[in-house]
Amino acid sequence: MFLVPTRLFACLLAVFAALAVPVARAADGLSLSAALARALRDSPELRIYPYQRRAAEADRLQAGLRPNPELGAVLENFAGTGAVRGAKSLETTLTLSQLIELGGKRGRRVEAAEAALGSVAADYDVARLDVLSETTRRYVDVAEAQAGLEAARRAVDLAKQTGEAVERRIHAGAASTAERNRANIALLRAGLDVQRAEGELDAHRVALGAMWGQGAPDFSSVSGDLYAIPPLADFATFADRLQTSPDLARFASERRLREAEVRLAQAEAVPDLTLGAGVRRLNSGAEVGGTGADYGLVASLNLPLPLFNRNQGKIAAAQERAGQSDAERDAALLRTRAVLYGLYQAAAQARRQSEALRGEAMTQAEQALTLTQRGFVNGRFSFLELADAQRQVLELRSQAISASADAQRIDAEIERLTAQPIVAAAASAGAAP
Repeated sequence: MFLVPTRLFACLLAVFAALAVPVARAADGLSLSAALARALRDSPELRIYPYQRRAAEADRLQAGLRPNPELGAVLENFAGTGAVRGAKSLETTLTLSQLIELGGKRGRRVEAAEAALGSVAADYDVARLDVLSETTRRYVDVAEAQAGLEAARRAVDLAKQTGEAVERRIHAGAASTAERNRANIALLRAGLDVQRAEGELDAHRVALGAMWGQGAPDFSSVSGDLYAIPPLADFATFADRLQTSPDLARFASERRLREAEVRLAQAEAVPDLTLGAGVRRLNSGAEVGGTGADYGLVASLNLPLPLFNRNQGKIAAAQERAGQSDAERDAALLRTRAVLYGLYQAAAQARRQSEALRGEAMTQAEQALTLTQRGFVNGRFSFLELADAQRQVLELRSQAISASADAQRIDAEIERLTAQPIVAAAASAGAAP
């Protein structure tokens, strides 16, 4: 089978090999399972997420830290006039205070940071799925370009055969040199088509190698079977899978984050308590008693009164954002379901077109070409009739290649939306002993 199931949550690359046995057994060429494995391991698009995850983990660490104690110093009754002139009446107070968080603020901060970390993980799952889907599409592009190059070379062979037949007819006096010119032009155009197909193949190979950060691809071909298109399951099966797709799971992570922010905002409405204690030195005692400075202990307690600011605005905003995430998820589900239905119809049509073009139509076109070639040699058909028969075969082949590649690309997009393999049942059956 050509398409390997793009299992987003598979942590071991062996899953890809297990689900793509027919592709992985190819003797030469790059298999899709190997391409997906390399993309997951070395994709430039995925390199940012370890940094984001570590940053989110650092935010979680920071959220769990307690407030630092504060050391303070207060100087009073100095540099004045009269009795407080200079530093004779100086009073010095050293204090140590600690903010006591109430309402479970620290736990709520940690909870919000954990939810943010979950959002990073959900974003990474979606990014991995994007990389797998794009790699599959580019792999199909290479396979299509390979098939196109083979078709172009077949056109060159047909043009050469026609030229040889024209030469034999000219020697027999049954054709003019004008037919030779037409045959030479056809051969020239076929050669140009081969050069164009080779350029397209090179471009698609470079694009595929770029998925794992490779500037010059180290593979010359891919081994997938472009025409091995698996049958489609019914639409309801794919629609049910949308509920568990990473795109919608990301909304669930977003919802958890918003709910955590609501609880944090509610906890922040509870005022914090600040306790302080210190020592005060009074220089005035030295003047009165003459025995040195006096010392005394001081204590403080500060508790804001939530008369006006009870964090009600922030709480309301957090609640609205939580509701917004639900609305966004519902809208995304409806939008994705509509896109999935369109893709499903396109996939079914591409399968029908591929099957029809590679079936009876191609068989009849090949038979007609064979008969026309024989008739041309015997003088029963003209050069234009032979060229038309050749063009019909080549056009049908090109259309079959395009339809098959379209079906494979659409399958990859359906797997991207559902995060489930289209050919899971068939792959499992093929792998069974």
